[in-house]
Amino acid sequence: MKWHALRIFCVSVSLCSGLIASDQASRFAHTNSRSNYVHWIDLYDANNRRIDPADPNAGPYSPMTTCGRCHDYESIASGHHFNAIGGSLPAGRAGEPWIWTDDRTGTQLPLSYRGWEGTYRPNEVGISPWDFVLKFGRHLPGGGPGQPPKQQPAATGEPGAETPASAEAEPTPASADRWRLSGWLQVDCMLCHSNDHVYSPEVWWNQIKDQNFAWAPTAAAGLGSIDGKVSGLADDFDPANAAPGGRNRLPTTTYHSLRINGEKKVFFDVVRTPDDRTCYYCHTTQPAGSGAVPRWNQDEDVHLRAGMTCTDCHRNDIGHHTVRGYEGEEHPTGLSVASLSCRGCHLDGEDGQGGRMGAPKPLHVGLPALHLDKLSCTACHSGPPHATEAQPVHTALAHGLGLPSHGFTSDLAPGIVAPVLLQEKGKLHPHRMTWPAFWGKLKDGAITPLNPDATYEALRSILRIRRGQTLVQTLSAVKMTDEDKTNLLGEERAKVDEAERTDDERAKIAAWETAKAKEAWFELLGKSLSALKESMAAEGAEPVYVGGGRAYRLGAEDKPEVFQHAAAEPYAWKLGHDVRSARASSGVTGCYECHAAGSPIFEGRVTAVSAVPEDEPVTYTMWELAGYDKQMLDAWNLSFQGRPMFKYAGFAVMGLVALILLAYWIRGIHGLFGRLRRG
Repeated sequence: MKWHALRIFCVSVSLCSGLIASDQASRFAHTNSRSNYVHWIDLYDANNRRIDPADPNAGPYSPMTTCGRCHDYESIASGHHFNAIGGSLPAGRAGEPWIWTDDRTGTQLPLSYRGWEGTYRPNEVGISPWDFVLKFGRHLPGGGPGQPPKQQPAATGEPGAETPASAEAEPTPASADRWRLSGWLQVDCMLCHSNDHVYSPEVWWNQIKDQNFAWAPTAAAGLGSIDGKVSGLADDFDPANAAPGGRNRLPTTTYHSLRINGEKKVFFDVVRTPDDRTCYYCHTTQPAGSGAVPRWNQDEDVHLRAGMTCTDCHRNDIGHHTVRGYEGEEHPTGLSVASLSCRGCHLDGEDGQGGRMGAPKPLHVGLPALHLDKLSCTACHSGPPHATEAQPVHTALAHGLGLPSHGFTSDLAPGIVAPVLLQEKGKLHPHRMTWPAFWGKLKDGAITPLNPDATYEALRSILRIRRGQTLVQTLSAVKMTDEDKTNLLGEERAKVDEAERTDDERAKIAAWETAKAKEAWFELLGKSLSALKESMAAEGAEPVYVGGGRAYRLGAEDKPEVFQHAAAEPYAWKLGHDVRSARASSGVTGCYECHAAGSPIFEGRVTAVSAVPEDEPVTYTMWELAGYDKQMLDAWNLSFQGRPMFKYAGFAVMGLVALILLAYWIRGIHGLFGRLRRG
């Protein structure tokens, strides 16, 4: 009887546990179908109040309370695109940083909340989440720094977040009150999941520039029009005391009626897997410079051309921990994603699940197996082809691609070049590379960047940057006198009109202007370092400038001098796309494409991109950056020169040996039959 009662108790506990688990699992709605669900839904504001779109005083809709009624917003906000500021999950391999570019001070500062080596955490250089959003919000999907922990309730009715405080998320005193007015920049689901081609990242960015963070999702999705700018309000503005209908008020929202039905529900055209063009808004890379292939003559990634989509490989669950697709990746879910890397899919990964989505297994006919141990797949198949000089590229995150501009010139800051081959764990990988540039302080052997905005304020009277110009443009605006022209070109040629000068004469003038610009830069550098020295004397620090692969400080007689420091080293991150086909891969023409004197894969040059005038920029070679021994490379390449002859000689010797063996075999057979006849 006791045993029977115990069994009933155990079964009851199991059933209750199952019911509890089932209840927890069904907290958020699911369709469990591969079809798309039609979203006619109610809008809710930041206070979780249902919005009447016809109400003239209606507030902006909140993705957290609207989408979050059916979808786990907290899990979504912990995904890879939003979780950097929290630091609760491993950072993974180094990726593209956010580069704070300030043309007024010659700054190119790689930033990352993930703490990748070679980058700086924003809070370490006095950049608050508020500053970060206003600088990079154009390509932020919301969340992260836009919804930092330990924020106060906003004037828009934003509920406070009782989440653990983060040192990186603390607002600066100057911006603390602005969050109260602007509201949070929440994760905007529709940025990726909109299917009606109405969502506008440009409108999203315009609202962020106006500090209308809470209003950005409504405006960008085309749900309503926003009137007013938080940026025009004083820090101490009190919405409760604002005059009705006055100019000094929070923005107002007017919802459009075309997507509203009789029940005052709003239609969202939602797609589960984002379109490739949506991904491209943040993940586009374009070659730049005179050698760039025109866009109309470029080919897309071979996988996309074959009909695949970005999300076929870069997939995720509701947690939005998007698979990055590199070898050795550890996914937060604990599931193996080895078969979603290049090698794992095409050559079978550690989980033995290769060949997904019909991926062919490459034969690599004639390629010695050693290459698969020494080269990553991307070294031969990804990015622009190797050339004698690494070429400049523009990226969406660094250069604001995706937004209209007239300034996409080849020298647009920050300077990034590709491809650059670097070794990791004995294997070559292609990278994109940039060089940090910033004003900083040297103390106890470490260099810490200064806040770019604070630096400009401190050096404004010295730099004297002209309105609408950059530091380089101001320094390069040198005037050539008649005497200078005569000394450079001769008395007769100095009088010739500029249009009639020879290429050699133009080159001489350009070199003279560059040298003069560098002289002006060194003079300005000395004055600026001297000015910063006074403010750093109390803390025992030394002012420095880092840029173009060099570090500068004051030397004898307070003259700028160059010194070596790790802070000046380039930052590089691996590239995976665009993937080229087998027929367009490196080495497809034969061994000599790589193993020959002057081959770009080893002998290609990489020139540091400086944010200030340089007449002799730092230049590297691929073998130097990859850590190879030049003599060994030359010896190896030299051995290839006689390799065909060696092969032919080998075949000839093998043929000769075969003939000799055949002759002995024939003689043996003849002798055997002779004995049989005599017997």
